[in-house]
Amino acid sequence: MSSAAFARWHDEPYWPIMLTGAVLGFVFGVLLDRAMPRASGEESEFDAALAGKEFRPFYQPIFDISSREIVGCEMLARRIRPDGSIVLPAHFIPIAERTGRMAPMTWQLLGSALHELKPLLRRNKYFKISINIAPRHLMSEGSVDALRAQVLEARVSARQVVLEVTEREELPDLDAAAAVVAALGEFGFRVAIDDVGIGHSGLSQIQRLGASIIKIDKFFIDRLGADPTAGAVIEMLVRLAAELKMTVVAEGVETPEQAVALSDCGVEQGQGYLVAPPLPFDKFIALLDSSPEQAVEAA
Repeated sequence: MSSAAFARWHDEPYWPIMLTGAVLGFVFGVLLDRAMPRASGEESEFDAALAGKEFRPFYQPIFDISSREIVGCEMLARRIRPDGSIVLPAHFIPIAERTGRMAPMTWQLLGSALHELKPLLRRNKYFKISINIAPRHLMSEGSVDALRAQVLEARVSARQVVLEVTEREELPDLDAAAAVVAALGEFGFRVAIDDVGIGHSGLSQIQRLGASIIKIDKFFIDRLGADPTAGAVIEMLVRLAAELKMTVVAEGVETPEQAVALSDCGVEQGQGYLVAPPLPFDKFIALLDSSPEQAVEAA
């Protein structure tokens, strides 16, 4: 190329075009990177906590309303950070529900709980552990098999494991849910309907689901003695449970007066701060060891 031709090529708007293209390419790359799906900061933190097994089971006693004897427990999730600080479920359960991480967290927690409670469960065949399970998790493919595998690995009885399905989230398909509950029952598992009275399902749905336990929401227990309709609702649920051969558990029992009122309504079992808050494993076992009797036969 001659020097004159080179000069003419150099004077043409080639370099501005190249520069503009480079800038546009950079901007497009940034926009594409931002548009690509990626874990948010809270999701990454959740995954790190899951990998580090920071989610730990705490146990709240379920007790006989009349005698206060402990017949089982509900496993409740807590996150224990490496520095020992405790994170309550309100800060991580919504993330798990929103991002589809409830199942791995639930299975990890159940595995830990069965490992810790295995000596107790094998020593006392009447003692039961309840775990919360979201309706979508319950209905997901392979959930029953995964549950059976964990219980078989722990070598405990399926009859000692209760799955609590909350009424706060609507069951997407009641007939399909009833089929899952029936399958669980064939293997020995029990299913409880949690938060009864304030959720989606009506009395006919409680009947159709085929669960074996009703857990009355704390909302009604708090109003006992102050609101006559609360006692009427509880008595109605007790009658329904009796007809369906279901056990009734009252949640959020905090005072002896509430326990007496619930017993008068025919409620058999309770759960709440009257006996103990949710406890880590060592404190829960210490509580059991301090009781005159660890458990009684539960329905």
